[in-house]
Amino acid sequence: MVNTLKPHKIYVLWVLCLAQFTLSADVANLSISTATLVKHFQTDIPSIQLLGSIQPLIGAALMLSASMLGLIIGWRRLLILGATLGLISSTGFLFAVDIYIIQYFVRPLAGVSSAMTLPAVLALVVAHFPGKQRAVGFGMMAAATGLAAAVIPLLAGWIQDHFHWQWSFVFIVVCYFSVLVGACVLIKPIHTNRPAKFDLLGSSLGAVSIVFIFFGLLKIPYWGGILAIEQANIPQWLAFVLPLSPALMFILLGTALIGCFIYQQHSFEKQYGYALLPISWLENIACRRGFTILSLMYVILGGSSFLIVTYLQVAIGLTAMHSGAIILLFSVAMISASILTPILSKGQNTKVLCCASFTGIAIAAGLLIISSQDTQILISFYLAMIGLGSSIGVLASQCPLLITRALGEREAEQSGGLQATVRNLGLVVGISLLGGINQATLDSNIRSNHEISTYYPKPFVQALQETPHVPYIDNHRTSDVANKFNLDHYQKHYLLSLNASARSSAFNLAMSTLLIIALWGLRVSCLIPTISVANRNTDSRQ
Repeated sequence: MVNTLKPHKIYVLWVLCLAQFTLSADVANLSISTATLVKHFQTDIPSIQLLGSIQPLIGAALMLSASMLGLIIGWRRLLILGATLGLISSTGFLFAVDIYIIQYFVRPLAGVSSAMTLPAVLALVVAHFPGKQRAVGFGMMAAATGLAAAVIPLLAGWIQDHFHWQWSFVFIVVCYFSVLVGACVLIKPIHTNRPAKFDLLGSSLGAVSIVFIFFGLLKIPYWGGILAIEQANIPQWLAFVLPLSPALMFILLGTALIGCFIYQQHSFEKQYGYALLPISWLENIACRRGFTILSLMYVILGGSSFLIVTYLQVAIGLTAMHSGAIILLFSVAMISASILTPILSKGQNTKVLCCASFTGIAIAAGLLIISSQDTQILISFYLAMIGLGSSIGVLASQCPLLITRALGEREAEQSGGLQATVRNLGLVVGISLLGGINQATLDSNIRSNHEISTYYPKPFVQALQETPHVPYIDNHRTSDVANKFNLDHYQKHYLLSLNASARSSAFNLAMSTLLIIALWGLRVSCLIPTISVANRNTDSRQ
């Protein structure tokens, strides 16, 4: 319970929550600043989208190595180092003279910062909050993430509307500085079992394999999943892969390197007794179930967040304030569930809570399907968002608890790196999977329409055939396209109706996929073994 924590532990918890909040706030602030950065640096949308990919890409690649570094230098020092790099990175926005400085210095540095900060935060929660207090700690971490997602887009948007755009980045600078001061002053050093050797080969293999997989997943919507998309902008040096998609090549190559990494880790662990990725974690059935559930949760969170916002603002045409209010509803539900679950669930075990959460996500996905129409949403859409946020909030408070309970104290501290890596990869998989299904369904519905291919002007049909993918656009831009090709009144009306129907069908199919993922998570949750302190290192082995 929160009220049983000693004062110094409350201070530690607030510093760790602020660190978690700052990492999420940094990403959210960059996202909401897209249009501002495009205008200020005279660049284009793809360049700014690249900025959003650099930080999670580098962060995911280095987090396992950062976890080993944390055991060597101490988790408090790792947090201080991460906060320092984050402070330098966010300050870079205030002095950058062109977009290249941000691309090649500022955001890569932010990726290194997140790779250090996330594992350090999770490890310090494990170290400072044993027993039942740990559930409260992880619940507060999840709430801090939800709070950033809810508040920062509104706050940063308001700041940029009324003041100079750099003031929103000044806010992030202040957050990083506060974390740095708090880590130095309020968190005491803790003893760690320092490993005798840093695994340089394993770090390199792990980083390269994750970069390849991550990059391939990011490029699937643009290059294709299996076969390359016609007219896709694929670099010439990757032309040898065609007609297969280069994205598939990167994913397969990354997967092969992951296999080499696991083999190397097995050998390293046998020789030194520890590893970046201890194979014993994979042999521990409870730990394995925990990481599976964690990955499914972030696939759901990443995919649903991306798709729902896109649907509300583009397909339905809601204002930014209206759609922001719906997302705020989701975030408040997530925050509340993250905080209240550890406090109120005294008699419930993690298995029951995970099963209930995935059941709630499946019901919410079904409600979203029923509530979404071509041009409007029903009142049940709001209830679905509350249910979805609440269910993800419960999972977010329980997944780290499930993993750390299945491991010894040293492994529990070190597991933060893998948890953070799974987080980043899960978000990208969710966006790529649901976003890809959404785009592919839209493409198929419009390209396969008989009336378009038969009765519309040849220039329009030819342009449709030559475009790599049908753009996901609102009714206003669809009207502009119709006017550009001089479509008559009936053709324009039919195109608007077809596009609206295709967007709705695409959203519903993506939500059906979300429902299937939730059922998969429910199945995995039902197989969670009961872990006690006495038997967690023995009975949980297969």
